[in-house]
Amino acid sequence: MKKNKIFLFFLVVLVFNHMYSQNKTFKYDFKYKPNLSKDSIILEKTVLDVKDDNLSIFRTEQEKISDSLIASTGLGSGRKMRFEDQFYVKKNLSKNEVFKSIQTMFREIFFIKIKEELDWKILPEKNMIGTFNVQKATVNYGGRNWTAWFTIEIPIQNGPYIFYGLPGLIIKISDAENNFIFNLTEIKDSGQEVYYRTKGSEITWDQFKKLSENYYSDPLARVKSMGIPFKIDDGHGNPVSVDMKLQTDRMKKIIREDNNPIELNHKIKYE
Repeated sequence: MKKNKIFLFFLVVLVFNHMYSQNKTFKYDFKYKPNLSKDSIILEKTVLDVKDDNLSIFRTEQEKISDSLIASTGLGSGRKMRFEDQFYVKKNLSKNEVFKSIQTMFREIFFIKIKEELDWKILPEKNMIGTFNVQKATVNYGGRNWTAWFTIEIPIQNGPYIFYGLPGLIIKISDAENNFIFNLTEIKDSGQEVYYRTKGSEITWDQFKKLSENYYSDPLARVKSMGIPFKIDDGHGNPVSVDMKLQTDRMKKIIREDNNPIELNHKIKYE
């Protein structure tokens, strides 16, 4: 009888692991506060695509759509004005490699290798989130203290953004000040090809700082040098010309005021 129970246990584990070894998409609601002096909260619909439990891509739903469009037509959607507000991450867990990706308005792609170790502390506290039994864990990353809730019911050592390495999927994770909160909302099979950024230049955090500061000094410098007519949407789908100086000042103001990056230890002071 005891042998039968042991066999049944291992059979369940094998079946369960097989279920989650296929391509899966995990959707997260991501809420964050870009400006500490304002109460406004931004809600992003984000996705974690996991391929065979090794390679995973985390990005917004819009970025996923854009990646697919680029693969099929060569044309994608625009990127966020501020580099610090881009949350595109590629992980290769078989190599323990994590890269944060940035893309400019000219579709130049850069990758920053995340070398900061995630020294998780798994705590005894347990709870329920939705239908999942979860356990608490804490970690420090990016100059912030994070609390995660993970479940061993989904044996994937992954999670949103750069987070991974717990015994199961991260269902929820937030920083101590609740400036950044990721909540799992949906799990589905990924029945289609997953397109993502594969080419780009690897840069360091110091190079990222220089890139960001140069961009801030004149966000439209390259547009001006190329003599490209700069137009924006009037809100009704019609392109309209804008005053370049006013637009530059507006962009610099947004970059300057959104002063709460997720990697607080790499915060750039824009003057």
